[in-house]
Amino acid sequence: MSKKTDDINPRNVLNMFLPIMGALFIAISSILYILYKSWSNKLYFEKWKDYDDCGI
Repeated sequence: MSKKTDDINPRNVLNMFLPIMGALFIAISSILYILYKSWSNKLYFEKWKDYDDCGI
């Protein structure tokens, strides 16, 4: 009997899904970082907006 190279085994599944999971992780991390920075900037500008008129 000859073994096909296209057989589904755990090694092939891992090799198929690992790059996809890595790309998904990077995309989700990037989106979360952008949301966090925008939220942080909003809070920062809200805190200091009263001092804009003082000239400080």
